[in-house]
Amino acid sequence: MRCSFNQGKTLMCGIVGYFGSNDVDLTIAARTILHRGPDMQCITSGKDWKIAFNRLSIIDVSENGMQPFSFNGVTVVMNGEIYNYRELKEEHKAEFSCRSGSDVEIVPFLYKKYGVNFLHKLNGMFAMAIMDPTAGKYLLVRDRYGKKPLFYKQVDGGVYFASELKALKQIIAMRPDKTNLALNMACWMLIQPLTPYENVFNVNPGHFLAFDGEAVVEHQWYEPRINGVEQSYEEIRENFMSLYRRAIDLRLRSDVPIGISLSGGLDSSSMAYVASDISPHNFVAFTANIVGKESWEGSTDTENPRRLCNDLNIRQISTLVDFDFWNRNIVDIARNFDEVFLNSGTLIFYAISAAAKANGVKVLLSGVGGDELFGGYPWQARMRSLPIRRIGSAMRRASSRSAGLFPEWWLKLGPGELRSRIARTYKLYAQFQIWHAQSLSGAFVPYMRDVNRSISERIESVSLGYFRKSVEAVVGDPYNQVHYANIFTVIGNQNYQFDMASMRHSVENRSPLLDVNVVEYLMSVPDHLKNEHGPKSLMRRMLAEFLPRYITSSKKSGPTMPLDRWFRDAQIGKRVRRFLLDNRELVGEYLSADLAGRLRNESLYSGATGALRTFALLGFVIWAKINIECSVGLQPITFTELTQT
Repeated sequence: MRCSFNQGKTLMCGIVGYFGSNDVDLTIAARTILHRGPDMQCITSGKDWKIAFNRLSIIDVSENGMQPFSFNGVTVVMNGEIYNYRELKEEHKAEFSCRSGSDVEIVPFLYKKYGVNFLHKLNGMFAMAIMDPTAGKYLLVRDRYGKKPLFYKQVDGGVYFASELKALKQIIAMRPDKTNLALNMACWMLIQPLTPYENVFNVNPGHFLAFDGEAVVEHQWYEPRINGVEQSYEEIRENFMSLYRRAIDLRLRSDVPIGISLSGGLDSSSMAYVASDISPHNFVAFTANIVGKESWEGSTDTENPRRLCNDLNIRQISTLVDFDFWNRNIVDIARNFDEVFLNSGTLIFYAISAAAKANGVKVLLSGVGGDELFGGYPWQARMRSLPIRRIGSAMRRASSRSAGLFPEWWLKLGPGELRSRIARTYKLYAQFQIWHAQSLSGAFVPYMRDVNRSISERIESVSLGYFRKSVEAVVGDPYNQVHYANIFTVIGNQNYQFDMASMRHSVENRSPLLDVNVVEYLMSVPDHLKNEHGPKSLMRRMLAEFLPRYITSSKKSGPTMPLDRWFRDAQIGKRVRRFLLDNRELVGEYLSADLAGRLRNESLYSGATGALRTFALLGFVIWAKINIECSVGLQPITFTELTQT
């Protein structure tokens, strides 16, 4: 094994490399993901492998903590954190003595001792490469719930992989996948393991890839068997709060400053309360001042964070988020994001991550997972309109075979609220896997009739696997089986958004609600108990025992941006429409000819979801100009400047 090492002020973090006998220069690829953290760069190679690792120093910030780590011929490079590393070191201290304070150093020892079963001992988030040349094994491993991304493509007898798609593009050719791009818009996300590119995938959550020099085989290493148990409220409260407190405590382990992304909702507010109790004055709360949203009825992400920080005596740093922020940053965000940037709420986390970096904070805790596990989304309430037996039947059918033909009347349904409701109801009852994949939003579906069939067939082919895993993982509660399937849809989508936003600013995102013990316990609590008195009612009741009423009684708000106000402005609206029309060929070629033909229709931009569609279309066109046309370079440019060229 040989390693070229560079230490200095260059900011670097992430993984890019390959398994195989080719000799590829990784320097430029590594440079494209400099933003993924500070501190050190190492390009390492061995028999049939080569990896560039760029480090974000969190645990043991000295040179001793720099990867890769090796033990008895096994080498490991990992992106992420092993939160229970102290306990693992203590458990194996008679057999293995660590020379650093790193959380990763013990990993190759554990692999050598237990084989791939060592993964079950880890509590953390990780995307790792394991090289064992003596045994002829080369592995790419992703954590249980896909917290850390790990993209790959098999090419020329080798496997190429990276933390971000932009790095992968520097070492292999990648072509846009038109069906995946259309699916991205129709589902408001990409379901795991799809990417915008042909034959390029994300390693599935809870899986690893094994490469033996010729073929790549995917294996599922995380295979829980969770039984639902009827429990009293007191039992649930005691068990959940104990596990939740432990999860937060583990994620406060750091040798660098920690912050919390505080939106004012149940998840982040409870996290701030518990963290302040565990470690008073040891962290700062970052909040967003969303201009134009102050007077919205039920808004929780403006006033509530300020009040909570005052009540808990937590230091607060607020950052301004408005149209000017979007105008100045959207091109850079779209360039960084790699997938199509659709969600305006993610702007807030970009802004908060930038503020964290500016204030010397390298770790942010966030509330990802709460809605998905407790049932807080409106679409989850709609799901419960079906009897549990019907949901169970739908889950089993979706996990075993295709739902069959797509009726022509459904494919022909055009825009219109009534017709859209009919289509959604049909999918909920007869094509559950398609309904589930489009649960976040189906705002574009009526405008993309020409590609609906190909989108639906792609959803069916991919969802077959993760619905089967969900049915096998959770026993006896079909609603919780659907919540588990969210790992491959909405949870995977949120994980990606938060990782890309935070790591763009060299900040690590940690999510206590996605702790393995918390997730598995919540999957054992019957869904009817979690939502007996409305969405997320169980969590609301538990948190009401210690959070103020202005938190627990607030309506669900966001985080979202006041898009309607933005695009109603005559000057902004005119510029946006002209930009979309000028680029309708990109929309027609890579998304949908039907959609391109409707860009002049007022209905596309109006109604309850018109502003969301406008925002998403802008995200796609900017993405396409960067990644397909290559007409937008690396220089900083505002949206206003982009639309003047």
